[in-house]
Amino acid sequence: MREAELETELAGAIADASAIADERAILRVLYAYCHAIDYGEEAKWVGLFTPDGIFHVELPRGLPPIHCAGEKELAAFVAAHPRAPAALHKHLLINPLIELHGNEARAASYFQLLLDIDGNPETYCFGRYLDRLVRSEGGLWRFKARMAQVQSMRANDFPRNL
Repeated sequence: MREAELETELAGAIADASAIADERAILRVLYAYCHAIDYGEEAKWVGLFTPDGIFHVELPRGLPPIHCAGEKELAAFVAAHPRAPAALHKHLLINPLIELHGNEARAASYFQLLLDIDGNPETYCFGRYLDRLVRSEGGLWRFKARMAQVQSMRANDFPRNL
């Protein structure tokens, strides 16, 4: 092989490794979101968003959406969100698809929210996340915008903090 061909192959391998590392880092953000909200790690959850980040939830059956923009509104939302041990629930992230575009990325994934209802694990809702992420200073990936499209949910109220 000629030197030019080796350099081309090496450049391709480096680009592939970089893309894999970015995808892994983004997956870590997606998974950390679930753990942080389930266990009331408020600062960690807010820190997954950019300072001007948006969290928007579209609800079914004509219910009004939930919309939070910026650190203050995000912090208020997660502070009011129920958490273990008072309200046992698990956010499950399923089948994430990630598209990288330099320092920006888009991710689409399914979610399912399990609740402990009278000692039984039951699905409260399911749907899809549509995410826009950006590489922030220091190289960390963060949500610029996360939209949760709740496609089906139980009719009864979500548990509140006790």
